[in-house]
Amino acid sequence: MARRRRDRWTLAPAYSLPELVRGGPEVDLLTPDPVLARVQFRDRILEVEARVLAHTERAVLVEWRFDQAADCAWAWRDAVRARP
Repeated sequence: MARRRRDRWTLAPAYSLPELVRGGPEVDLLTPDPVLARVQFRDRILEVEARVLAHTERAVLVEWRFDQAADCAWAWRDAVRARP
């Protein structure tokens, strides 16, 4: 659930896939790819403009920003698509 903080709503941390289900070795990208990613929070799923920082054969590590803070989480590859 969202929390109110200093006249703004903040989200709880996003769920991230555990290492056990991500598959294969992690490969870091030299240049992050811009994507649209569906990220799951405790009470909602949001599609955010993000960047892919790393990937495995089944999952991607995405980073997104709300205001000044950056957050990241591992998501399934199918939850990510190229930004138009």
